[in-house]
Amino acid sequence: MRISPINLKILAYALDVEGFNSSAALRRCGIESIDDLQEEGPWVPAELFDRLMAAAIEETGDSAFGLVVGKSIALMRYGVLTPLVLVTPSLRQMLADIRRYAVLALERSEVELAEAGATARLVVQPAVQNGLSGHFRMEQVATSSIQMLRFAGASQADIHQVSFPHAPPAAHEQRYVATFGQRLSFGQKECAITFNPALLDMKLPTHDPVAYVAARTRADSLLSAMRAGSDMANTVRAWLLSAFPRQPTVAETAEHLGMSERSFRRHLGLLDTTHAELAQECQRLTAERLLAEGKLPLKQIAEALGFSSVHSFHRAFRRWSGLTPSDWRESRGGKAQP
Repeated sequence: MRISPINLKILAYALDVEGFNSSAALRRCGIESIDDLQEEGPWVPAELFDRLMAAAIEETGDSAFGLVVGKSIALMRYGVLTPLVLVTPSLRQMLADIRRYAVLALERSEVELAEAGATARLVVQPAVQNGLSGHFRMEQVATSSIQMLRFAGASQADIHQVSFPHAPPAAHEQRYVATFGQRLSFGQKECAITFNPALLDMKLPTHDPVAYVAARTRADSLLSAMRAGSDMANTVRAWLLSAFPRQPTVAETAEHLGMSERSFRRHLGLLDTTHAELAQECQRLTAERLLAEGKLPLKQIAEALGFSSVHSFHRAFRRWSGLTPSDWRESRGGKAQP
């Protein structure tokens, strides 16, 4: 899975806002500075975000730092959702917009509204779900969800229950109470916030019809551009993968698409990518497939991918994913071949 770099940028900025050194955390992940994370740049592997969350915990010494990030002003600085949320007509519309436009930053929305009879719940399904990073992201998204409800006018009485699948956090019990209120339940099958459904359709005092239409128009424009670009990028990826291990030239790919080379390059530029970057991405996808299959030793995989040595393959794969090929394969339960 890949995600927008905006997610990493928000976390790095949150570290700075809270008085920590984001540069140190970023360098642990192979990123020199926050300026290297382009808000609308090419998406990055989710594993890189996973590593940055782990680095944030290490940098802060706070295993519950997700509670801090979930209400940080860093969330207000980047992305197209904030302008929508601030001027939305109702909580229901806010949640619908989050669901619609979440794909501008993630593969899916991490918060879903579930209604049944006289009950309403926000079900939290974080993009990263395993280990400390999964715990971190769950706390962050749950905290942000509570903040949304309070923005919509929710009082403590309107929050009927907040449930988590993990055990009670003994070391951070008071912080959980301060963030979510007294009605906490642990060891449940999912993370969910049950609340007063009357909040959904209450008109919000901050609603500005003109500003809302403008913000939504911009978000729709970005969504349309993303879908159009994604279709073209996927076509190029499919073509490059079909030709693998041969690597077609830019001219060959442009001809395959029925475009001039100049027009092809211009279209890729609008997508903030290049033919070389897409070819490298296909190389990475093939590497991950071969590693996951576990049939070939690293030397043969490196040769199949066109690398001059296992060392150069290690270096490239670590740049792609933040892990060595062996670590990546072992993290997915694969076994190295002798």
